Amino acid sequence: MIDTPDRIPPENIYLVNAARRRRLPFYESLVPAGFASPAENYIREKLSLDELCVAHPDCTYFVKAVGESMIPDYIYPGSILVVDSAMPVLSGSVVVAWVNGECCVKRFVRKGHMIMLESSNEQYPPIYVHIGRDQFRSLGVVRYIVSKPPKYVRPR
Repeated sequence: MIDTPDRIPPENIYLVNAARRRRLPFYESLVPAGFASPAENYIREKLSLDELCVAHPDCTYFVKAVGESMIPDYIYPGSILVVDSAMPVLSGSVVVAWVNGECCVKRFVRKGHMIMLESSNEQYPPIYVHIGRDQFRSLGVVRYIVSKPPKYVRPR
């Protein structure tokens, strides 16, 4: 059993629905942190987030994240992860993994004959997977994160 409280429940995993793709306006102007130019308010083209974020539609799915173990990697509770199971898993990749019967999102780090699934939040311990002893499967690499901006907490 995974000893962190941020297991991904099965009901938080969704398949890509190609029939529901919708193209949204993509404005040519960049978004500055100052004043925008009124002359740049025209639509360059329309984009589909599926086209932008999904390279392998038959191997891509969405996962709704839970917990706080990956917040330093901008994965907040409720973030939607775009996960591609056709991508190679490299050491350092953020993956959705199945470990001993439960799913989680962690950073994959190869450590000799072991795999470490590392939380980016230091308050959460890593999960050590022993090849041959533990059940492990990478379910895909997190390609994109769709999140609401974090709430601002005013410093005291």
